[in-house]
Amino acid sequence: MNFLKISSPGKKNHRSSPRLSLGTRLTLSIGLIITLTSLILFIWIYGLQEQQAIQQINTEAQALLTEMIVLREWVSSYNGVWTTSPGDYYLDTEDGFFRKSPAMVTKELSNLSDDKGYYRFHITSLILTNLENAPDDFEHDSLIQFEKNPVSITSFDRSGEEPVYRLMIPLIVEESCLRCHADQGYQIGDVRGGLSVLVPVTEMEASLTDNRRALILAALSIVSLVMIALYFLVRRMVIAPVGQLKMVAEAVGDGNYDARCTLNTGDELEIFGQTLNQMVTNLKISRDSLNNRIKQRTQELDLISDVALIISRAGALEDVLDEALEKIVNVPGVAGGMIHLFEEGDTWLAAHAGLPATMINCFNHIQHDEDHLRIRQSTREGIQVADIEDEICQKFFPNAQCRAHDDCPAIAEGHSRLAFVLLNSRSRSLGILTLFSKDATSFSPEFMQLLECLGHQLGVAVENARFHQRTEQMAILEERNRISRELHDSLAQTLGWLRIKTEILEDDLRLGEIEKSQTDMMTIRRVVGDACYDVRESIDGLRTAPTGDLTTTAAAWISEFRQRSGLLTDFRAMDGDVRLSAVVEAELLRILQEALTNVRKHAQAQQVGVNLQVKGSFAELIVEDDGCGFEYKSNQDAGHFGLRIMRERAERLGGTFQVETTPGKGTRVTALLPLHPSMRSDIK
Repeated sequence: MNFLKISSPGKKNHRSSPRLSLGTRLTLSIGLIITLTSLILFIWIYGLQEQQAIQQINTEAQALLTEMIVLREWVSSYNGVWTTSPGDYYLDTEDGFFRKSPAMVTKELSNLSDDKGYYRFHITSLILTNLENAPDDFEHDSLIQFEKNPVSITSFDRSGEEPVYRLMIPLIVEESCLRCHADQGYQIGDVRGGLSVLVPVTEMEASLTDNRRALILAALSIVSLVMIALYFLVRRMVIAPVGQLKMVAEAVGDGNYDARCTLNTGDELEIFGQTLNQMVTNLKISRDSLNNRIKQRTQELDLISDVALIISRAGALEDVLDEALEKIVNVPGVAGGMIHLFEEGDTWLAAHAGLPATMINCFNHIQHDEDHLRIRQSTREGIQVADIEDEICQKFFPNAQCRAHDDCPAIAEGHSRLAFVLLNSRSRSLGILTLFSKDATSFSPEFMQLLECLGHQLGVAVENARFHQRTEQMAILEERNRISRELHDSLAQTLGWLRIKTEILEDDLRLGEIEKSQTDMMTIRRVVGDACYDVRESIDGLRTAPTGDLTTTAAAWISEFRQRSGLLTDFRAMDGDVRLSAVVEAELLRILQEALTNVRKHAQAQQVGVNLQVKGSFAELIVEDDGCGFEYKSNQDAGHFGLRIMRERAERLGGTFQVETTPGKGTRVTALLPLHPSMRSDIK
């Protein structure tokens, strides 16, 4: 019988074998049950044989005693027996004959039977007429028991050379007994003694021993034969198929999903083999599907990672969108795509990849509100994937030349599917990603989830780019305001003063006031020098930019300030390498420049102290001078343009700005900014 065939063997396994095989354990288990059953049966049969033997020998002893009782009654009915031989005992003699009593006859018969090795009788009593008939221990106990209950008593006696079976019955006084025992006070019905018989049991025990040996041998033979037959049957019908099924299971466990089995047992094992084949087939299908999904998910994660890396490079928005779109269209099933951005009621093509010029032209000039609103509204309604047909062309392609079926560039290029994904950031639609495919089964729900994730990433990138653009514009406007203020406060006023002074100098020279003119020329020369210094300081302030190391940048700027101003400037910086965000570093640097400029222009100081430290999660800048000071209240910043600008810089990042000053006792400016601030949402 062909139980199993392995169509494709798996690689060799190295699993440790069990200590006992299934066949051995099954055979031993059944063999143990059979052995226990045989043992119980043997004990029961042997017990029956022993009971039968005891019953047989008891019946024999009863028969002997019955014959002896009958014989005694016969002798007693004739008042004794007359014999020609005196024997060992007799009552009297007459004319050469000797009369013997029933007891004497019993004694002589017992001696005769004992000599021949048959059995032996013994008559005894508690009241003896012959001391030779004295009872032994068994007989004495039996006679006492007869006084209470006159029933026969049995026992095995193994105290002698040969084991015997003893049976003792009570002797009841009858009328014939009174002839000899009247003088002993007996009455009819009394127990006057007992008669016992001793039957040898050597042959019986030998027979029982032979039977026991035969039973043991038979049991061992039956158990051995049954176990041998059982082992071969189990091995053929169970172990061989199960062993082969085990080989298939181990092959599958080692990764070989091509293993199959063919069982022809015609029972449950055959059904199990068919089920196992189906299970292995399903496992192979599941494994292949899982591997494909893992591969697909890995590609998706790589795509998300690549797009995130592209976005993190902080390049130009168009470059970021072009590079990200190139990564997306490289996904299997995607033939090309484009990205449109929404801005102030207009929709413009920001990036495209893998598409011909005819298709790009269809989307290149979407300038009417109704066009991009229709696309956005359709996407919000869930129309994210669609087949490219007449209706789709008319609905999504804005240009008339792209709507007709015959002239539709998408259909002409072999595209059959398209997908839309909005670029969202904080629940706002900033653009739309459109992908085309030539595969009618592309754009699965899982891929659309990936596109939605990428749409959020690109939306954040667009939002960040626009935010940085607005930030740069704000910075430019702020610097323009600062430069215009400084020009107004310094250079414009200086030039105005020089114009008036030169007119006065011209009048003095016309009048011939030489000495006064020389004094005015010296004053003009000094004012021009101060103006040059202000211009130089403004230029240096504009050229100084954050470098990532505020301590080094501030130290370099303070060194130049010290040389130009001639003020004794002490700079104490933070210990260690503390990294600040770029915006915090820039604002601290601008506050430092503004504060030192105010000291140079207005404080009339001899010494300046600058202290830059880190306290917890904040950076603290202190600028302190020993100048003239001034009257100041916190609500007077409107009258001090420079102080108001410094306060706005600090508070915009969630920090604080404090001015401490007293006339004649100098000024202390303190700015406290967080190391890593969160920009306020109202900053535009």
